[in-house]
Amino acid sequence: MSMWATPWFDRSTPAPRAWPPPAQANLLDVLRGIRTRDRHGHALHVAAAVLFAFLAPLDHGPNSVASIVLLSVAAVRMVVFPALGTALLRWPPLWLAAAWVGWMALSAAWSGGTSHPADGSPENHPLRLIAGQRMLLAVVALFPVIEASRAIAWALIASAATNGAVQVAQKFGVLLPPEGAGWRPSGIVALPAVAAMNAGSAILLATALWTRERLAGRAALAVALALCAAGMALAASRQPVLALVPSLLILATMLVVHGFARPRAVVAGLAAMALLALLATLATGGAVVRYLAAAQQEAEAAMRGEVGFSSIHLRLHWWRLGLEQWMAHPWTGGGLGSFTGFVAAHPHTADFMARSGISEREMLQAHPHSTYVRALAETGLVGFALLAALLATVLRAALRNAADAAQRTVRRAPVEVVGACAALCFLLLSTAAECVELMNVAYAHLAVIVALCALPRARGT
Repeated sequence: MSMWATPWFDRSTPAPRAWPPPAQANLLDVLRGIRTRDRHGHALHVAAAVLFAFLAPLDHGPNSVASIVLLSVAAVRMVVFPALGTALLRWPPLWLAAAWVGWMALSAAWSGGTSHPADGSPENHPLRLIAGQRMLLAVVALFPVIEASRAIAWALIASAATNGAVQVAQKFGVLLPPEGAGWRPSGIVALPAVAAMNAGSAILLATALWTRERLAGRAALAVALALCAAGMALAASRQPVLALVPSLLILATMLVVHGFARPRAVVAGLAAMALLALLATLATGGAVVRYLAAAQQEAEAAMRGEVGFSSIHLRLHWWRLGLEQWMAHPWTGGGLGSFTGFVAAHPHTADFMARSGISEREMLQAHPHSTYVRALAETGLVGFALLAALLATVLRAALRNAADAAQRTVRRAPVEVVGACAALCFLLLSTAAECVELMNVAYAHLAVIVALCALPRARGT
């Protein structure tokens, strides 16, 4: 029976109480009760979640639109049905994320509000850096529809595969990259590192889904895997390529331990992945192999103190200065947004630029291209401890959900949780050489992965 004033609500089902927050044991009943009472709102919310998973990891414009749609739908539903949000009050990562973001915002008080117009335009202001953390709200917004995790996972894979298809088109001259021709086509996302991280995460997710799909689903996954592998080879970003190897081993181990696949099938799957990677490398010209081969020589030269114009030389310089900034302020760090000013004022920076030929705009970045170094440099041991605790609790929740998923023996068992758990490990390894929390497009992909693997789930969802 519907209410006369709100005909889309079914009043024959009582609205679950929002307080006290429901425990995980009766979480399924709470979500099912709200879904029954608000079928149209739930369907709209699922559509917004799938739209977000597909559009948000592609570019800043689609990211903004998809974020606004998802957060708006979630906010309205949580106001009408507070039980959709209060259940998360029992989820430890929520409080740790709030503490981490709060400490970063507080650190802006002692950063001096530094900005550096290296390229003639204002650099990111400390308070503007906090704005990117809105992607954490996407995790909360995805909670009410987490039972649609299979559809959300497919949307995320389709997003990475779409970007891979654009990269292939750029490689063969069908499309030009946004900034003209280049040897590292990155597709719609514009940054090779982001393209590689999104593709690698999608590869892990698609590999897990393969174990529970039938012929048509596997055919679609095969196409997606091929496009993502080609996109990752074209992006030629070294850290994601290296991080994918241990992440695949983690995924293989979890699939076997939790009974989703037999050891023989996993070995065959890894062999197929190796063949696919070889084909992708050959089809795209092998640039990624040459780029990886040069990494050791560049790293050795940088460690000897030689200066060159390469990403490794530049990153090692940033990381040394980031650690110096941390040692100068071990507990509190230099403050949010202070890294650029510290690098600009450092006596070694001018010499490095003169010897390497790197421009001031390239040198004075807003972050040291490492989430962990940035946490130490700008927020000190306090901020780093909060970040480490947040990541540890998210990983713990992901591993627990993966173990719970293994107890489902039906064909629709949520194997995407296992794939997302491996993808989370991959992204955490990759962000050692990038600051994902300041890259909205990559951060949106990470937010979806966290939601898939670490949000509270009742058995049967």
